[in-house]
Amino acid sequence: MDQKVYLMSILDYAIQQKGQDVFLKSHSVPRLRLGDRVVEIPSCQPIDAAGMRALAESILTAPQIQILQQNKSVDFGFDHSAKGCRFRGNAFFQQGTLSMVFRLLWRGIPRFSELNLPPVLEKVALEKSGIILIAGTVSSGKTTTLATMIQTMNEKVQKHIMTIEDPVEYLHTDGQCLIQQREVGGDTESFNSAIKYMVRQSPDVVVIGEMRDAESFNFALASAEVGRLVISTVHAQSVYQVFDRVLGFFQPEQRESILRHFAMNVTCIAAQKLLVGADGTSLIPAVEIMLGNYTVRQLILEHKIDKLPQALKNCAQEGMQTMDQSLFQLWEKKLISKETALANSQAPQELEAWMKGIKIGQDTKILGG
Repeated sequence: MDQKVYLMSILDYAIQQKGQDVFLKSHSVPRLRLGDRVVEIPSCQPIDAAGMRALAESILTAPQIQILQQNKSVDFGFDHSAKGCRFRGNAFFQQGTLSMVFRLLWRGIPRFSELNLPPVLEKVALEKSGIILIAGTVSSGKTTTLATMIQTMNEKVQKHIMTIEDPVEYLHTDGQCLIQQREVGGDTESFNSAIKYMVRQSPDVVVIGEMRDAESFNFALASAEVGRLVISTVHAQSVYQVFDRVLGFFQPEQRESILRHFAMNVTCIAAQKLLVGADGTSLIPAVEIMLGNYTVRQLILEHKIDKLPQALKNCAQEGMQTMDQSLFQLWEKKLISKETALANSQAPQELEAWMKGIKIGQDTKILGG
């Protein structure tokens, strides 16, 4: 069988089963992620090393193959037009042999309500300026949330949106907005190369696929300070960890200035994780949300980052919430099980008390203390 036809048959099965990831490893049977399980794909045989190379060569471009040879890893994306979806892929070496992982991305961009995301994020997406960071670990749904925010703007405001992605995952078409998506390795040499020239391209909204270093974060700050909205993702498990991650981009002597500028420009930080739903198959996002109100800005300026969780609790009426508040709401709506909620809680005893109807005081003084 033609290698590309064989690959597409595997991906077709993943689509049919509503899987999330496909795993191909030399000398192993292809596997599929279904919820929190990684299972073998029926009727598939192990793929030998030569077969894996042929599979990679059937979908990678010549420049991508060159990057794979040089860096031993390459990101890529491609459409499966017959099935109306798109795949994000990564090819890499392990134990001297090739492996590939494919993430299934439906071509249609879901709405906030379909994703069970907090409504405040839809409101945040329509802000005129500032910095919005979507945090999470690998496969936590950050890219989907980001794409949904772009789509919200595309339906409701008239803006020029420019993205820098590696690779492009969700394809946007112009609606109310003019949207230009640049892919690293195809449309631009690198993230930093694209950033260098973006100021001359007059964007209203800048979307950076991932905040990776000091240069990209400095660009985000500079863009926000001149009235642009900047949206990006960052690898961190909580709002608190976002600050560690961002400050880690900079030398110690630079961090005071960065923190001050960040405090004045942050619009929202949303840290999310995907949980298996109560039905055992769906994936439900639990989201911790920080908004850049006066209290939050003052805590950041006063270096009281450790008091942010209490601020999120106290400002729930504004749309902020801790991860445990999100877990409680999802459990209350019967979207996740009690066991899942407690297993992902930062304070399981307190969360269990909430579930029993025991109210624990939240209005604690956090400024001026």
